[in-house]
Amino acid sequence: MKLTITWIATLLISANFAVAQPVANRSALIIGVGEYGYSGVNSLDGVKHDMVSAAKIASAMGIPNNNVKYLKNSEATKGNILDALKQLGESSGEGSRTLVYFSGHGTRQQVGNECVEGLLTYEGSTITNQEFAGATQKISKTSDKFITLIDACHSEGVVPPKSPTRALLQNQLTPKFYMKSSTSGDACSVISNYKTRSLLPEVTKLGALKENFVQVSSSRPDEVSFDEPGKGGLATQGIRDCLLGQAKDTNLSGAVSLEEIQQCAQNFVDSRLKNVQGIKPHHITVTGNRNLIPVQRPPAVVSSAPVEATRPTAVLTVPTVTSLPSPTPASPANTQASTTPESEKISATEPALASLATLKDIEQQRNPRRVVDVNLSKQVMKIGKDNLDLSVKSSHDGYIYLILLGSDAKSFYVLYPNGLDKNNAIKAGQTVRIPKPDWEVKAAGPAGTNNLLVLVSDTPRKLNTLVMAEPTAAEPFTYALNDMGGRSALISFLTTSDGRSESFGAKLLTIKEVK
Repeated sequence: MKLTITWIATLLISANFAVAQPVANRSALIIGVGEYGYSGVNSLDGVKHDMVSAAKIASAMGIPNNNVKYLKNSEATKGNILDALKQLGESSGEGSRTLVYFSGHGTRQQVGNECVEGLLTYEGSTITNQEFAGATQKISKTSDKFITLIDACHSEGVVPPKSPTRALLQNQLTPKFYMKSSTSGDACSVISNYKTRSLLPEVTKLGALKENFVQVSSSRPDEVSFDEPGKGGLATQGIRDCLLGQAKDTNLSGAVSLEEIQQCAQNFVDSRLKNVQGIKPHHITVTGNRNLIPVQRPPAVVSSAPVEATRPTAVLTVPTVTSLPSPTPASPANTQASTTPESEKISATEPALASLATLKDIEQQRNPRRVVDVNLSKQVMKIGKDNLDLSVKSSHDGYIYLILLGSDAKSFYVLYPNGLDKNNAIKAGQTVRIPKPDWEVKAAGPAGTNNLLVLVSDTPRKLNTLVMAEPTAAEPFTYALNDMGGRSALISFLTTSDGRSESFGAKLLTIKEVK
């Protein structure tokens, strides 16, 4: 989409940005039980290393050190853990982000005629999924995103409980499971007869939304996950290293999702267990919002400026002055200045739809409790004739952001707010029409489909990640570069809050341009 814009200054997204800094509204509870006060339970030497790894994960996620609580060994009783989870909910504000990590033994116990799984606490009690969900109910309702990472297993992998597995892995890897039930004929001796380990059904029963909740588990319900002495859980090792930089941005969107981290971590587990006789790799699982972006970080290669000229064709009507003027009503008599179309340098290895993946990644970080209604006056616009015209209505107070990916997929345009129209606030239930009367956006080709992301955030985004640019006759329009640096910066800008609520609503629309 070429743009004819009257009285608008646009924003150039910087290709360089910092790794996420600590955010005040983020918190974590890290639990590790390597030594049990319960007879017969194998100790887990790697748990102490897991807690260090979990602290690194929390730091990478922007959680301040003073917002992290630790429960280790004798501190990690059932009562203490459930109390800590409830306290975490009390201290977590609206739109916050919360991480709960557990490393230790999983177990199964019979309740009535069925077997339920749970986390084995220091004194030998069990925290079931239902109890965990109940203790975290307030977190689920108030947090923008709630992430649990459980490095424990709930199966010995074979029946009966005593198996060659332990002998094969003696002094190498320790299964992170302890069978509490001692009667071989009870319900827990039959693997197919116990509940799934997923917390998702339990937390959604109590009001959580699957888009706001993520559970990362070290293995499937019928698999064994392992502790490695001196290093920690295999799953934790893989997730830590992949989250801190080894995971690949496979769709080239500019960010790494939990699904991409899972793929990377699984490769680590597969490699580690490849040559262990008689053992098949366990499978790291992610339920809930697999598209969550847990860490903002720059891509491996970021160019500070394009090697080739990258300006798209744009037409901007401005008076011939060097300073930014006050808004003036749009007029057809204004003088137009145009630029010549030039191709943007995008690596030949990048898919053409990578930039659309960027907008989709942003949309998938939304909080469904924030409802954004958008009405376009025309979903099909005639080139050279029709102007962009839409109305936005939000269920919550917030701030509107409009990002346009043109039909040539070469640039992101930050249409709103802009240099001459910075008042992007919206009240709950209010309808805002865009563009405002003193500026306009006209369809100018090429023919094709434009993608428009409309986002309403609880709090204003940090404009210091953007560089304001004044329009001139020579440089009438600035924009977000469609390279890895530009995509990463766009995601960082729109998904990073000012330390208060991180929640936002979003809607991705298509607009066709025809001749």
